Amino acid sequence: MERIWQEINRIPLVVMELLLGFALFWLGQLVYQKLFRRMNLNLQLFVRDNPAVAIALVGYYMGIAIALGGTFVRTSSSWQDLLINLVSYGAFSILLMLAGAWICDWAILRRCDCAREVREEHNIGAGSLEAGCHIGNGLILSSALGGEGGSLFVGLVCWLLGLGVLILVSIVYPWIAAYDVYGEIAKRNNPAAGVAFAGAIVGVANVIRNAFVPEFENWTVSFSIYGISLGGGLILLAAIRWLADLILVPGVKISDEIAKQETPNLGVGFIEAFTYIVSSFLVAWTF
Repeated sequence: MERIWQEINRIPLVVMELLLGFALFWLGQLVYQKLFRRMNLNLQLFVRDNPAVAIALVGYYMGIAIALGGTFVRTSSSWQDLLINLVSYGAFSILLMLAGAWICDWAILRRCDCAREVREEHNIGAGSLEAGCHIGNGLILSSALGGEGGSLFVGLVCWLLGLGVLILVSIVYPWIAAYDVYGEIAKRNNPAAGVAFAGAIVGVANVIRNAFVPEFENWTVSFSIYGISLGGGLILLAAIRWLADLILVPGVKISDEIAKQETPNLGVGFIEAFTYIVSSFLVAWTF
């Protein structure tokens, strides 16, 4: 009975946490609308019926939700400390979500002028790629800021390293895909290419998230462990792309279906994205 009463007594605190979470969520979408993309969401979503904006925005929402998850798991000695911790780390997570969005916009999305493609061309492939970057940013933040062992500086270093890996992946991925990924997205409005690329970004970010899960001990030990987990995970993820051609779509090549036929095969784009994301969980459980 005592355990039951403890859980009942926690209900007001849980309600307060949820309300603060939704408030932070609302703040995050306001930041996206006013500071990042600087556009009228009502105009784009309900007047122009722009699906690309909706996809990018949902990716940003999901990134915020995942990033906030790292703040909810932090322990506190009292309910006052818990709420203060939630507000402070939640607001900081939103700030880093915005900073990460700018970094990805400059280093990844600008190669296909994603901002214009999403707003003006209603480009679903570009919207999907932007959504993938936001979700990836949230995944990295959830572990970089969610632990108890390291300082805020350590968390920032991990976050920046994670974004650096995503940028590296954005350079290497077109070579792995064997077609002009950015050209397909921008010039052909190819949704399959954008969806597949977004899946790769999210899958890699999930591997990065898992690499940063172990509690920080010191710079030498912890970053050696992080490096081994991350390096091994990325190698396995790259190998899985090759296996997907052999196992999931036998008899055809994924790159041909996405980029080398008149109508891009969106279904195959989803299959490739699924392969990266699901495989990232398998890699995480392995490491």
